[in-house]
Amino acid sequence: MFIISEILLYLCFSIVMGGLILQVVPEDRKPPIMLPKSVILLSVTGIALLSFMPVLRVILYFISDPNIPLADLITSILFTFEVGKGWLVTLVLSVLLFGLITAAYQRNASPELMVISILVAIGLEIALGWSSHAASLYEWGGFIAHTAHFMAMSIWIGILLLSGWFSKSDSNWDRFLQWFHPVAVICVLVTIVAGLVLTFYIAPDYYNSWILPYGQALLFKHLLIVPLLIFGVINGFLVKRRLRNEVGFTPIPWTRAESILVLMVFSATGFMSVQEPPHDVAQTLKMADPSSLFVQLYQGVLTKNPHLTLTWTPMSLLLAIAALLFGVMLFLTFQKKMSPFFGVFMGVMFLLSGYLSLMLGVV
Repeated sequence: MFIISEILLYLCFSIVMGGLILQVVPEDRKPPIMLPKSVILLSVTGIALLSFMPVLRVILYFISDPNIPLADLITSILFTFEVGKGWLVTLVLSVLLFGLITAAYQRNASPELMVISILVAIGLEIALGWSSHAASLYEWGGFIAHTAHFMAMSIWIGILLLSGWFSKSDSNWDRFLQWFHPVAVICVLVTIVAGLVLTFYIAPDYYNSWILPYGQALLFKHLLIVPLLIFGVINGFLVKRRLRNEVGFTPIPWTRAESILVLMVFSATGFMSVQEPPHDVAQTLKMADPSSLFVQLYQGVLTKNPHLTLTWTPMSLLLAIAALLFGVMLFLTFQKKMSPFFGVFMGVMFLLSGYLSLMLGVV
């Protein structure tokens, strides 16, 4: 339940940020996008409700104590815990954003109100970053890294999802790419840099973190970035050329295919959010079990104080070459005018072969 709620929360934020930004873009600089008001308002409501789930987890953790009345427990968590105070701010801003969007649509999507709505949505993401695990442990460094990572991701992915799934046609797509491509490149760079900072904070012992479920999900997420970047190159660079040279070509299916990988990244991130972070793997292993997937694949003997390293074996090298070939095949899928969803399959095969290559190379 908590994993699904996290995935839906990321999706709601992406829809809100992408939808609001697209509303202020001139009509001739974007494809005709029909985003119903109900979808964006439902997403705002989802942010308010789904962001309560971390608070609920804390409540359920302490509720077993019969000496604390439930009302006192909830009040204490909401007004003394950072996660509780963060949710109260989120609730207030969500109500404000709901009202602003409703008023903006009643005035035919007033640009001024939409700009204010974007600022409130940014405030929501700041509130989420302030109550995050990284911020609670690493203060300003963790807060800035988490907020930048999440904000860049929601802007990039939000515009991507809405342009792929809510466009009535691909008219103006070349003019759309003129501004979205640079925005996407900046967002991707910010996401990667901030993600590396978060990895340094949360999983400083990267190889050893793979022993734990959190580290396994983190590895899957990092591997998924590669086919996602390949799709980004296709949808950002190669699509431009084909739009100029090929009459009748539509880029929308490729955008939709890329969004499937995005949802896989959301899934890995949602799984990580409910796992024990691997700050100290040896200490964590005293309280939590290692990943069953890691145990099945690890060729060595797992000790209480692990010191894993990465090396090359014939099998891991062969799988790494296979992963590289699947990445090349993803490019060729576009060049040979094959189905973009076959490209998704190539991306998944890259993920699996790359993952097995690394797991079989751990000693």
